[in-house]
Amino acid sequence: MRTLPKLGEEIVKEIEAAWVESQADWARKRLLVVRLIAQHEHTVAEIMKITGVSRQTVFTYRDTVVEKGVEGLLKRQWAGARKPAVRGALSKEFLEKLEAGKFRQARDAQAWIKKRTRKTLTESGVRQLIRRLGGRLKVPRKSHVKKNAKAAEEFRATMSERIAEAIGEGTDKPVRIWVLDEHRYGLLPVIRRVWARKGVRVHAPYKTTYQWGYLHEALEVDGKHQVELLLTPSISQDVHALFLKQIAESDPEAVHVVVMDQAGFHMQQEDGRVPANIRVLPLPPYCPELNPAEWFGRVVKAPMTNRIYQTLQKLEDHLIAVARRWSEPSKVESLIQEWMKVQSQKIRREERQCLQ
Repeated sequence: MRTLPKLGEEIVKEIEAAWVESQADWARKRLLVVRLIAQHEHTVAEIMKITGVSRQTVFTYRDTVVEKGVEGLLKRQWAGARKPAVRGALSKEFLEKLEAGKFRQARDAQAWIKKRTRKTLTESGVRQLIRRLGGRLKVPRKSHVKKNAKAAEEFRATMSERIAEAIGEGTDKPVRIWVLDEHRYGLLPVIRRVWARKGVRVHAPYKTTYQWGYLHEALEVDGKHQVELLLTPSISQDVHALFLKQIAESDPEAVHVVVMDQAGFHMQQEDGRVPANIRVLPLPPYCPELNPAEWFGRVVKAPMTNRIYQTLQKLEDHLIAVARRWSEPSKVESLIQEWMKVQSQKIRREERQCLQ
C-alpha cells in the first residue's frame, strides 16, 4: 500500500500561498487535497471523504505537486468539449427535416450532415443525435398527393366563421356541432403489431372470409358530447341520408352542424334528402387528421384486431360493446382536438352575445 510521505517545506509554502489567493472551484479542490496531505493529520480514506475524490486522484495530485510544483498542479490540460457537428442554424434546419420525416434511415441523416458540414459522423453517432432531438422511428401515415396543407390550416383557423355562415342569420335555435365519419369492419382479420419477446415468432389467427359492414359515427364536439351510431350492411347516399335523419331527430329543436369529409356518398347541403335542421360543413379534401371521428373508429376497432369472428353478428356485438364504452362524454371529449374546442367556443360566445 502506498503511503503519503511528507512534502518539502518549499512545496508547503507554495500550497499555502496559493490557498489564500482567489481560485476557481476545480483549482481549490486540488489545493485542498494536497494541503490535507501536507498537514499529515488525515489518512488517505479521510482525505477521500473530505474532498470527494478517489484514492487514485489523491496520489495523482500528490505526485503532480511534487514533480511540477503548485503551478503544474493548477495547470489544466482540458481544452473544452468538442463542438457538435450540427449546431446553431444548422441544428434548426436539421430539426425541421426530422419533423417532416425526411430521413428514412440514419444513413440519410448522415449523408445530409456530411453534405452540409463536410464532417462524417458514425451511424451510431447520428442515431444518438436524432434521439437527443426527440426523434423516433415511426410508420408514416398516408397522405394523398392532392392534399392541400394550406387549406387544412385555413379550416382550423376559420371553422367558427364557416359554421356561422352555414347556420345563417335569424335563427334562435340552439346549435349542436358534430363530426361524422364511417368505418368498415368485417370477418377478414386485421393483423396489427403486438409486444413479444425478442427472437420469438408471434402468430395471429387468419381466415379469409369476405363479409363486411359499416359503422357510422357522429361525435358532438362540445355540450353533451353525445354519440350517434349506426350499423349498416352497405354504404350509399341513401344510407347516409338515414344517418343524418337520426342525428336530426336526436334533438328536433336544434340546428345540427355536421362536419364531414367529401366522400362521394356524403350529400351536399343542396340535396333534398338532407333534413331541414341539418347544416353540412365539408372538410378540405384528403384531410382525415381534422376529423376526431377518425380516431373514434380506430379505438373502437382496435380490440377486434388479431382475432377471428365466426359470424358478423358476433363481431358487431363486440363492436357495439366497445363503442358504448367509448361513448362516455369524458372519452368523447378526449378525442376532440384542442383547436376544434377553441373554434366551437367562439360559436358559443357569439350565441350568448346574440341572446343579450
